Amino acid sequence: MTSYVAPIGTGFGDVLISLPVIDALIARGETVCLVTRSFRQKDIAPRIEGICGEVEEEQLQLTAGDRYFNLRDHPIQTEHVWGSKEFEAWFGPTDFEKIISIVAHDFQIPISFEHLRPLKCNRRQEALGKIGFVPGSDGFYKHWPTGYWLQLRDALLQAGLEPILIGKPEESPAVNELLNHGLTWVESPTPGDAIDLVSSCRLVVAVDTGLMHAAVQQGIPTVAFIHPKNHHVRSAANCFNLFGIVCPDLCGRDPITTPEGALAASGLSVALKFDHRLCQLPPAEGCMGAITPSQVLTLIKEKGLLPELSRTQA
Repeated sequence: MTSYVAPIGTGFGDVLISLPVIDALIARGETVCLVTRSFRQKDIAPRIEGICGEVEEEQLQLTAGDRYFNLRDHPIQTEHVWGSKEFEAWFGPTDFEKIISIVAHDFQIPISFEHLRPLKCNRRQEALGKIGFVPGSDGFYKHWPTGYWLQLRDALLQAGLEPILIGKPEESPAVNELLNHGLTWVESPTPGDAIDLVSSCRLVVAVDTGLMHAAVQQGIPTVAFIHPKNHHVRSAANCFNLFGIVCPDLCGRDPITTPEGALAASGLSVALKFDHRLCQLPPAEGCMGAITPSQVLTLIKEKGLLPELSRTQA
């Protein structure tokens, strides 16, 4: 008998925020298999201690006694558009940890996000002792201004700390732009390579993306930039969240609203209603521009994450 678990979504990070469900089943002594929902989730299973393997969702065939935990197949997802005014009026802020905990509870799987079990990893020499910058995400509205990344880089270099750039420049304009500004880039062609890199860093500074969740999972001190309308907030003690602001109408992006017929739509089709365009306001006025480099440096100093910074001017 095998328990198959399909993550909450199709992204790399969706596997990572669904790991407490997988780990809880493994801890109960069950044979567990990851159901991958896209190419972004392939080859993560070998990094999960105790899992029996992975299978593509389209290839899944259950046999007698098997159980299928489809974390998307739940009314909280299929009947609502997360982040919409209608959803938040009913549920409150779109808190993914809370959502997954509710889904898991209804599957009779008690989970915790406080004590995370690290993935298997291989330390990468070129990342040891370095500060990992993770600027890329599939949602442009999550991006932090390039100029701010450069200011943070300069402050770290002044303190004798070396930042490295993690991500795929061929897929992310944010990564490519910082690469063109001379940041040291370390290649990570596979999800496993990326996990190895963030696991080797001394500190990770990241927008809300899969590698941010990977760093949190691995116990690495992580400064996470969170858009207030897309709460992937992590509660782990090693995650330090900084929040953007809810942009005014001049942002130029459409508000998230519940489309007609959403209650009858699948979770995937509803999720595609999010407006992922870049905020149109100047960096200092826009959604994520509300998080300044000085705020980041102050947080790092106050938490004692990089003692070297306390000996230099921010």
